Amino acid sequence: MRIVLSVTLVLAAAAPARAAPPPNPYQQRLMALDAPRRAAAIRGAIGGNGQRCGRIEPPVYRGTYKNTFMWAARCQPGGEYAIYIGPDGSAQVRPCADQAKLGLPACNLPPPTVTKPRRGS
Repeated sequence: MRIVLSVTLVLAAAAPARAAPPPNPYQQRLMALDAPRRAAAIRGAIGGNGQRCGRIEPPVYRGTYKNTFMWAARCQPGGEYAIYIGPDGSAQVRPCADQAKLGLPACNLPPPTVTKPRRGS
């Protein structure tokens, strides 16, 4: 038992640590926004990349990927997207359906919110 534990600790210590990307002022500003403004900024990034985004559900921060910060969002109409915020302020948008075949992290969005039809509509 001690040998297995020792080997495990040595291997864990030898594994390279994943370095966090350097601070990104664009990501910091996005995180500082209130929820409606953050959603509007993400929606603008999606539209600016030529994708369709009608009503947007609250975007979800998914962490870092290489030197970018990843967000995921669902638009109705439009679909589900991964948004990567680069250190230069650029945004790359990919449909969530393409993530696996491109070798990118999954979007892992929560189930869609259900909106009830308005009365009298």
